[in-house]
Amino acid sequence: MKAKTFSGFGNFLFGTVLLSLLSTVSYSAVLEEITVTAQKREQDISDVGISITAFSGKQLKQLGITSTLQLDDMVPGLLVTDFGGTITQFTIRGSSQLDFADHQEPPVAVYSDGIYNSYMGGIAFSFFDVDRIEVLRGPQGTLFGRNATGGLVHVISNKPTRENEGFLELTGGEYGQIRAEGAVNGPLGDSLSGRLSLAYENTDGYQENRTGPDVNDVDNFSGRVQLLFEPSDDLSVHVTGNWGIDDAYGQGYNIRPALNDFAPGAIPGLVGDGLTKIGTAAQQDAFCAAWLGPPFPLAPGATDCFGFTEPDDGDNKISLNEPGFFKRDHYGLTGKIEWDVSDGLKIVSITNWQDFEKQYLEDVDGTPAPLFTYEQGVDSNQISQELQIHGETEKLKWVAGAYYLNIDSDILAITGLMNCCLVDFDNTIELETESYAVFLQAEYALTDQFTFIGGFRWTEDEKDIAATPLCFNAGPGEAFGLPADPCDLFFGGTAQIGPPLADSRSEGEWSGVFELDWTPTDDLLVYAKYSRGNKAGGYNAGATFLFDAATVFSFDGEVLKSYEGGVKATLFNGRARLNASVFHYDYEGFQNFSAQGINLIVFNTDAENTGAEIELTANPFEGLELLLGLSLQDAKQKDVTFAGATRDMPMPNAPDVTLNGLGRYEWPMAGGSMAAQVDFNYVDRRALNGIDHPALFDGSYVVANARIDYTTSNGRWELGLWLKNFTNENYVATTFDLSTFTGILIDVPNPPRWFGGTIRYNWGG
Repeated sequence: MKAKTFSGFGNFLFGTVLLSLLSTVSYSAVLEEITVTAQKREQDISDVGISITAFSGKQLKQLGITSTLQLDDMVPGLLVTDFGGTITQFTIRGSSQLDFADHQEPPVAVYSDGIYNSYMGGIAFSFFDVDRIEVLRGPQGTLFGRNATGGLVHVISNKPTRENEGFLELTGGEYGQIRAEGAVNGPLGDSLSGRLSLAYENTDGYQENRTGPDVNDVDNFSGRVQLLFEPSDDLSVHVTGNWGIDDAYGQGYNIRPALNDFAPGAIPGLVGDGLTKIGTAAQQDAFCAAWLGPPFPLAPGATDCFGFTEPDDGDNKISLNEPGFFKRDHYGLTGKIEWDVSDGLKIVSITNWQDFEKQYLEDVDGTPAPLFTYEQGVDSNQISQELQIHGETEKLKWVAGAYYLNIDSDILAITGLMNCCLVDFDNTIELETESYAVFLQAEYALTDQFTFIGGFRWTEDEKDIAATPLCFNAGPGEAFGLPADPCDLFFGGTAQIGPPLADSRSEGEWSGVFELDWTPTDDLLVYAKYSRGNKAGGYNAGATFLFDAATVFSFDGEVLKSYEGGVKATLFNGRARLNASVFHYDYEGFQNFSAQGINLIVFNTDAENTGAEIELTANPFEGLELLLGLSLQDAKQKDVTFAGATRDMPMPNAPDVTLNGLGRYEWPMAGGSMAAQVDFNYVDRRALNGIDHPALFDGSYVVANARIDYTTSNGRWELGLWLKNFTNENYVATTFDLSTFTGILIDVPNPPRWFGGTIRYNWGG
């Protein structure tokens, strides 16, 4: 699946960048130091004993990162998996939730301006008018709490100021890409300021559909309105309204033949261990005949068991009879009050309401035949309230608070099996989640060099679910030799054709941190910490209910105990910064996920992960900036039983090695400045499923990007040309196993080589 040839233009641009790096040096500045709020207060990133990667809005522009989907390009230990925007999953240090059911919450929490976003279908959003982004690795359960077992991603927007300023940015690129972004800011009265930020993006689908409209397109309109009322130096009221509207086609899949080694002797040359594999053409035909029975395979040597042959003409060329759709409306309203009660005492209140609606349909089988469709519908509301009290004395800094969250969701999941069994699964799920928490974290200076940090949070989670799984006849089954109603024949004994399911669960758990920081000089921080994070249990309820409800309907909560040490150092008189950490994770009840055909199950198992991360930023001489990031990990699930065998298995989406790097050179030109940049991201081989099926691994890949920018001397105008994935590397976000349904794997391909340009005008300030 590799393609590493350069186009003529790619050679030209890459050569230009390399020549730029060898040019006469003029001036540059080391990648700027970022102020973060990882501990609910502003601190320099080098002063925080947390493994953090942070980028300013300017850096994001330089890197060409315009959405959450691209964050893993430059963040060690982070992987982003996306299904056409409908579901997005973050994995940090192997901690993830790979179930794509809409009612699940991930263990890597996503926050926007201090607000938790519970929707995996709502975290693939456009970055616009962003101040900075913080990616925190490791449990953040004390201060951020909600399901931040593996870490969190925090997007912080530019806030209203008293300056009359703004910008307008336009981008055009291949595949019909048009993107417009802008903001206006300024005073609206003596104590009132406002900011309006808008973004629009439209692209044609980069997956060329041979049998219909192209898919994986984008049609998004997002906005944010902010009002900041500051009647005195001690009080501020900040109100934000935001929205995001999407209207596009569904996800497309590239397909490959695969077989399930389901029984000893059933397929010549295989052992019958129940694992999905890539076999020979003869073995594939034998599997189709043995698994589905006569008259399969319909066309020996075809890609799937129903006779379709996928042309070998590229991973982003597909054949779908149903392009599907992706419609999403996400609205939010937030009120934040900050009151400096007295010297060293501040109260903060954050109130948020969100409304989330989504409709989604995709052609799952990836062929022109109407075999398999999947549809989702979500209508949900989320309300949260957080109260913080901050205190500070000469030696002690502390924050205490309380948090409330309510999520009320109505969900529809429809799976259509039209040519196989001629049935539809129509599942409705009503889920209400309530969470209450109290927390306290304190930082005490033991001496001038040693500081102790301790934190504790108690969380109560309550969930009430009512699920109605249905199976009904969708066509003339007799024409295929099936009974008039095949539901009972094929799915009898499972919850799919059983009575409605209802359950409630309530659980309380603690999370916390104990940390010792040593700062022998202003340029060095050494820290050691123990962190404990937790994520509540939940329910298997989504595309199918093909399980025994008495044993599989619910799964337990997970607890992560993390042991971590790190160093943050400024070197060579500020010419370089080094951030390094080592960690060991011990999971109790790790919430894993297995997809076998159309049966999707979250289950608990113990797990361990040991690893390290290194980030080096350097300005070796004036004009040149370098960045290198490395992640190493050994992640495994313990004693997983599958098909009668028990063994350790790799954690999904946890490659042993990821490596990212950047080189940027800036020099004066035509009264302004030019900059040339190359960056890359290497991801090692990784498992794509909770069960280690040999077919469900993806090989290593390297994605490289290049960019040239020009900025006028007054900073008003900025122009850039960029080329993403300039080697046109073919790689997948993830793979689903349909071997026991149609004899294939379906791959979610990532974007191909993509060229474009951006122009920006800034005013005021």
